[in-house]
Amino acid sequence: MSGFHKITESCLTVTGTKLKNNLLVLSSGIPSLDYVIGGGLPTGGIFAVESDVLGSYSRVLTKYFIAEGVVCNHDLLLFSADENPEEIVKELPQPCVVQKDDKMNKVPQDEMKIAWRYEGLAQVESSFDNETNFGHHFDLSRYIDTDTIKKSNITYCFLNPVDNNVKSAFKNGLFTQTLNKIKDVLANDLYRRSNKKKNILRISIHLLGSPIWMAMDCDEEPLDNKYGQDLIKFMYCLRILLRDTNAVAFITIPSHLFDDDHIMNRLLYSMDNAVRIESFAGSDKETNPAFNEYHGLFHLTKLSALYSLVPFVPSSLDLAFKLKRKKFVIEKLHLPPELEESSEREQDDITAVPRGCGGFRKKDVEF
Repeated sequence: MSGFHKITESCLTVTGTKLKNNLLVLSSGIPSLDYVIGGGLPTGGIFAVESDVLGSYSRVLTKYFIAEGVVCNHDLLLFSADENPEEIVKELPQPCVVQKDDKMNKVPQDEMKIAWRYEGLAQVESSFDNETNFGHHFDLSRYIDTDTIKKSNITYCFLNPVDNNVKSAFKNGLFTQTLNKIKDVLANDLYRRSNKKKNILRISIHLLGSPIWMAMDCDEEPLDNKYGQDLIKFMYCLRILLRDTNAVAFITIPSHLFDDDHIMNRLLYSMDNAVRIESFAGSDKETNPAFNEYHGLFHLTKLSALYSLVPFVPSSLDLAFKLKRKKFVIEKLHLPPELEESSEREQDDITAVPRGCGGFRKKDVEF
């Protein structure tokens, strides 16, 4: 008989959650995102999104996260210092039913068949939507009605700069306001894991680390080692508050605005899962024919390993995303084959070597 026994707790599942490694996990609202991070967002953790330059795609992910909470009757606590959270809630996508398409499984008799040795191979599936049945599907072209929003338990916190002369551990009073509000809300026994009657608290902090949050650090010239210390300290305190609770923090961070590139690397220590959105808008990849099917790249910067030895790793780390009219999709990145020689293609620029000193060009190699 083995000496190792599985620890079982009275973890009663809540609506919109599932148990994984004896820990409640909830959906982000995007099935493909839930799959690539290991099945969903673990309770008591922090999920961070490094927003794109324009911030439009990270805003879409925030709306999905909030909409999933509204559908599952979870409690919501929304923070923002740049935009009134009520404006974001007005554009929440409406849940919908997605029918599985079986056309890919049917092979027409009149069409040409591939070689017999390849018939037994599984079809290449780019999308991750069919990998999980967890969560809901939403239609971005339609919004949740106002009556449903009013019935939901949503707390809006539109943060305003306060008098910084008050003694506090932070130079910017916005961090103190946010932590005090989260601490007061988490005092409710509904969000304790040990309580039998419980609910989920979804916390959304939009554009944490924007110039409004970092104003006090930027006022000091020249920039010293204290730049970003408030943000790092805030993230550490937030992690302590969320520990052993049924709350999840969904944070979007405009890391491209930081004056110090090492700030984000230090913030990752206090996060459970983190992703980065690289939009093609305004870059050379926007006009590159190799990426014409996608709107940007999706990077996994940190994956959690809660109650396990190693984190979940998806089948492919080369990910890209599309923002369609009705949904946001994360797919495997598939580059098209190079069918013709062209100096304008980025692939030629990468593989080509200048002439001289024994160098050669790709087109000069013949077999």
